[in-house]
Amino acid sequence: MGSRANYVIVDERGWELYFDNGGAVPLLGTFADGPAEVIEFVRETNPAEHWLDDVWCEGAALIDSVDHVLLLFTWHHDGVDDRARRLAAIRSAWPGWRIRWAYGGLEDVVAYLGIDRATVRAAERRHPVLQLQPGDFPIIPNCLVTIRQADGSVHGHMLDHLHGEPLWAGPGLLDSVAVLTPTQGWERQPDEDLGPELGLHFDLANREFGFWTAATFNGTVDEIAARWPGWRVEFWEDRHEEQTLRCGTGFRMFPFEAVSST
Repeated sequence: MGSRANYVIVDERGWELYFDNGGAVPLLGTFADGPAEVIEFVRETNPAEHWLDDVWCEGAALIDSVDHVLLLFTWHHDGVDDRARRLAAIRSAWPGWRIRWAYGGLEDVVAYLGIDRATVRAAERRHPVLQLQPGDFPIIPNCLVTIRQADGSVHGHMLDHLHGEPLWAGPGLLDSVAVLTPTQGWERQPDEDLGPELGLHFDLANREFGFWTAATFNGTVDEIAARWPGWRVEFWEDRHEEQTLRCGTGFRMFPFEAVSST
């Protein structure tokens, strides 16, 4: 099994595409070596004629040496705090560069180049409707849905997700989680619990929906918003503090470190 990655180098002549069968797992460590070493490393991988797609691509990086932009993502990190520390190390090693996370995965990379996102979009894109049963509990919880009721009270639900499925569920998500026993905070699981990597917050009175993620999601924020007609949708990138702020002191949020990692 590989951990497939695409790399792109942009220079005055245009752009070049590369492929690395095992590049996605170590990507955040590899790119902490700085631009000169990383560009040399990328040029030693396999030149590619075709892009991966958003199902097979587990990580990617675009190095724009003209505008000094590094755009990257990987599915492989150990949660919010680990990702933040690794991105901080990359920023330190790339002074003068803008370091950006590709929240839309490989689609964001091709869009940066002016290429149609459909080029890397898997042929079948499913928008799931979550089917939850009373008593369901996630095997490995990594998503927190919080809901502020009309009376101001807040309760939450712990879910598991793979590619941001709750984002695409639309208002039916609220009906789906209603069958679950609510929680008043993130309930720490055993030691391997890394906390959520995706958070959704709903304000029912104002019909506002905001979300953050330390992972990626297929598609675009506008496409997600279209799944929520009548709602004002905000994307907070990786700023989990936004969810904490809206829940208030009565809800026990996750014990993340205060590390800036946009």
